[in-house]
Amino acid sequence: MRENVNFLRSRIKYLLLICIAILFGVWSCSEDNGDDESIFDPTKPAVLNSFYPDSGRYEEQVILAGNNFGNKAENINVYFNNTKAAVIGTDGNQIYVQAPRLPGDTCVISVVIGEDSLCYEKKFLYHKSVTVTTIAGNGNGHDYQDGDLTSSILKPKYICVDKEGNVFIQMWNDDRSFYCICRIDEEDNELITIKKDIVGNVPCADPETGIITIPTEATIGSFYTLDPDEMWAPRVREMKFQDITKLPIHGWKHCMVVNPDDGYIYTQYWTGELVKIHPKSYSTEIISMHGEGNCYGMTFNPLHPNLLYLCFYSGTFSNCIYTIDVTAPDSTFQKIAGTTSGGHRDGPLDVAEFKQPSQMFCDNDGNIYVADFGNNCIRRITPDGMVETVLGMPGTAGWKDGTKDEALFNGPTGIGIGIDGSVYVADFGNSRVRKLSIN
Repeated sequence: MRENVNFLRSRIKYLLLICIAILFGVWSCSEDNGDDESIFDPTKPAVLNSFYPDSGRYEEQVILAGNNFGNKAENINVYFNNTKAAVIGTDGNQIYVQAPRLPGDTCVISVVIGEDSLCYEKKFLYHKSVTVTTIAGNGNGHDYQDGDLTSSILKPKYICVDKEGNVFIQMWNDDRSFYCICRIDEEDNELITIKKDIVGNVPCADPETGIITIPTEATIGSFYTLDPDEMWAPRVREMKFQDITKLPIHGWKHCMVVNPDDGYIYTQYWTGELVKIHPKSYSTEIISMHGEGNCYGMTFNPLHPNLLYLCFYSGTFSNCIYTIDVTAPDSTFQKIAGTTSGGHRDGPLDVAEFKQPSQMFCDNDGNIYVADFGNNCIRRITPDGMVETVLGMPGTAGWKDGTKDEALFNGPTGIGIGIDGSVYVADFGNSRVRKLSIN
C-alpha cells in the first residue's frame, strides 16, 4: 500500500513538473516575442525577494522570486549551500529549481547570474530520510544460490557498482571454502554467477569503460579484470613494475580504485606501498610508502581531484582515515580522522572516531560513505567535513530493515554507490546485501 502511495506521489510530482516546465516554455517564448521586462540587464543588479516552499526534501520543486534574472535558464546557477541545484526554467522574475540531494539540514540558497552572486536571508530547511531494505540473501552464510533475488543465498564481502547500475559482489562463505564473483541485476531481480573460486578483495569499477578490477593475493602483482564488452569474463592480469628492485615483499593488496582524473588504478599493499597502474599497459609505479596495515577502503572525491582517501582497518594506522594527493605523494599523506585505539564518535573530522573501518566510497556530491565494521553501522563524511552515523546502532549487531531509528547491521564490510545515489552495503555478518535509499 505504501509503495502504491509513493508511486502515485512521484507520478503527480512528475506531471506537475511537466506542467510548470511547459508554462516556463510559454513565458520564455513570450519574452522572445518582444517583452523586454524580463531580459537580463547587466547594468542593474539581480534582486532576491522570497522563495516557496521554505522546506522540503530531495527534488522538491522550489520557486525563487525576484527580478532581473533574465529569461535564459542556462545563464543561472543556483546553490543550496555548496550543492548545485537543477534550474528548470525562468521567466525573469521567478526561477524554478529542484532541491539537490543532501545539501545539509539548513541551506543557504544562493543565485549566481553573470557577476552577481546573491543569497536569500531566509534559510531552506532540508528534510532527509534514510531507509534500508534487503535485496539479496537470507542470512545463510554457508551456502550459495543464484537466480531470483528473493531466494538467493550469498555471503557478500565487498561490493562495487558500475555506471550501468550492475552491482558486483566478491563473496566468501563462512569457512572460506567457497569464493565467488557474482552480479546483481535489480531490474531483472536476478543474482548471476560470473565465476566461482575467484579469491579476490575489494573491487572497483572504471567510471568510463565500466571495467571491473579486483585485487588478488596470488602473486605480488596479480589482479582480475571483468570487461563488459566480454560479458565480464574474468581475465588474470599482472602488474609490470617499472623498478623490479623495489617490489613489495608480499602480494597482500586488499583494495583497488580508479582515479577519474588520470584514469589510473591505485592500490595499497599491506607492506605500505601505494602504487598506480596504467589501465591498459599495466605499467606500475610505486608512488609512496607508508607503514604496514590492512586498507580495505580507498576512494577519490570529485570535489577534490587527485585527493585519495584511505581508511585503515588495522596495522600502523588502524581505525584511522588518511588522505594523500597522488600528484604530490611525498609530502601530502596525512591523517584526517580517527584514533588508533578506535571508537565511535560523530562530529567534525578532527574529533571523529571509527572502529575497523572497511570499504568506503564517495558519491558525486562529495559525500563519503564508510562501512564501519567494528561499530556495526554506516557512516558518512559530508563535503563540509562532518562525520555522521547514517544507519545502524553503534556497538549493537543485528539485522533489521527500516528507518534510522530501526535499522541494524552486523559487521558491514562493503559499500558501493549507484548512479541514482542509492548506497549498497555488503552486510557480511548478516549474509545479506542491503540497499540504502536516501532522500
